[in-house]
Amino acid sequence: MASVPTSTTRRRLPLVGRRAFQFVTALNVFALSLIVVSGGVVRLSGSGLGCPTWPQCGDGSFTPHSEYALHGAIEFGNRVVGLVVGAVVLITPIMALRLRSGRRRDLTLLSFGLWLGYLGQAVLGGITVLTKLNPVTVAAHFLLSMVLLWNAVVLDRRARQGAGPVTPAVAPALLWLARLLVVVSAGVLVLGTVVTGTGPHSGDSEHPARFGFDIVNVSQLHADGAMLLTGLVAAMAFAVRITAAPAAARRGSLALVAVVIAQAGLGFAQYFLGVPCGLVALHMTGATIMWVVALRLWLAMVARPALATAAGAKVTDDAPAEHATPFTAPPAQPAPPAVPGSPSAPAAPQPVGAPRP
Repeated sequence: MASVPTSTTRRRLPLVGRRAFQFVTALNVFALSLIVVSGGVVRLSGSGLGCPTWPQCGDGSFTPHSEYALHGAIEFGNRVVGLVVGAVVLITPIMALRLRSGRRRDLTLLSFGLWLGYLGQAVLGGITVLTKLNPVTVAAHFLLSMVLLWNAVVLDRRARQGAGPVTPAVAPALLWLARLLVVVSAGVLVLGTVVTGTGPHSGDSEHPARFGFDIVNVSQLHADGAMLLTGLVAAMAFAVRITAAPAAARRGSLALVAVVIAQAGLGFAQYFLGVPCGLVALHMTGATIMWVVALRLWLAMVARPALATAAGAKVTDDAPAEHATPFTAPPAQPAPPAVPGSPSAPAAPQPVGAPRP
């Protein structure tokens, strides 16, 4: 006799396939990059206070009032993008808990890390509005987005690898160069927020709260950091071609060279042209792309077990590229034959009973 389902029967969520989860992790990277760009548009258009209250956009309404006109629509649009990002971030840990291939601790923790970071962004966004776009909170809002992007990029990479210990895929010196490159990239991003917080684009023309630094000095400091980063990127692009390195690292180094060169051109152009909004928006977009590419390059320097497919095959992109010179210790050379009578020569066997020397 078939059992009759009762109201107390729990319906478990369906299991999630590997490809579906990988799609969502990649979507997180895209969505979190998009919210950075849309936030930049809000600031550059002077729409930071287009919705003067938070989470509502004006007293008693979550949509912009007609008196807020274009600025309110731009700020409201940014909040809509934020809600879409929140939906993607929300389903990510749920999917991580329901993976068909089995729950993995690293994927679960990274997924919930996105969740916590998004909640932090929502709170910090409200504080930014309440403080009338104080440059400190605006800079913190942007930098927290970069931390969330780091989390998302690492999660997306891990979702395409198997569980297990990490092993270096390059020489130790090259691995440290990749780490230094990420640290310097983060420093350039921080200096960029200082320049933006000192420059003319405050986010709202009626409340121009700015840092009290000299724009020439902070711009020069930011340019110095960018030059250091350019040198490290050039060294990386050369090093991955003369040593054994994964194909993903070689591709990533070329992509980073292109992005850094474009960023340098945009930075100098916007400085000498009086910091026009269009170039600043492109520069901010390039900074986001640069951060993602630098993180992917760093992650390509280490390998993890391959991810098994349904057919039993192994999927990985950690293998070194062909025709690479592997970084291995030279093989041990056989010892030369000893000359009879030399101190290193083995003693000749003595007959039994013969006196020892």
